[in-house]
Amino acid sequence: MGYRVVVTDDEPIIRADLCQMLESWGMEIVGEASDGFDAVELCRRERPDVVLMDIRMPLFDGLKAAATLAEEHLAATVIIVSAFSDQELIQKAGLAGVGAYLVKPIEERDLLPAIEISMARSKAMEKLRRELAEGREKMAQRDLIDSAKALLAAENGTTEAEAYRALQKLAMDKRKSMGVMAASIVEQHDQRGDIKKAKQYLMEKKGLSEKEAYRLICAEAEKSGCTMTAAAAALCEGKGTK
Repeated sequence: MGYRVVVTDDEPIIRADLCQMLESWGMEIVGEASDGFDAVELCRRERPDVVLMDIRMPLFDGLKAAATLAEEHLAATVIIVSAFSDQELIQKAGLAGVGAYLVKPIEERDLLPAIEISMARSKAMEKLRRELAEGREKMAQRDLIDSAKALLAAENGTTEAEAYRALQKLAMDKRKSMGVMAASIVEQHDQRGDIKKAKQYLMEKKGLSEKEAYRLICAEAEKSGCTMTAAAAALCEGKGTK
């Protein structure tokens, strides 16, 4: 197993008994805490696999600590070890992201299976989170590629199939992924759109020609040391050169 464990209980004797059990199974005790506050700080430093957590402790109770550990992903799993077994506490523990709930006194035959099941559940959840994140990333890239493809087709008067092949070639030539190149194309298009809007604004509000409006944006960018897009936005907001 070799799990790294933090043991949290305000009773030193209980902590000692739990540590003895865990070490007899080859687990590493990376820290002990007597309250939830110290447990959270300890986990921020050690990032353990397993946290054994009492509920009723001073300063910061076990359920609040467990919720913080889950929210910040500071441990793979948290197992509550408590003398209290009422249904309300068990439900609150579930909402706090606890992997298992054991009632004191803790028996060896109960603790080891709880740890193994909680860790297996945690690994399954982590795999699911990674798969969901990868799926969202792929969808976002597909959306970017579709947007870039449509922009290239409109700008060059080609079909979207031809635009897609052009995007593929561009990505190969630049040795970048299609997602990266698509993001760059969409960003450049958005920037050109912002500059175009700023030119139109300056032409209408200040009576400038298109060339004069463009020169004013260039001058503002140079003076402020910012991008053309930022300069265009500043001029439209009345913050740039008058």
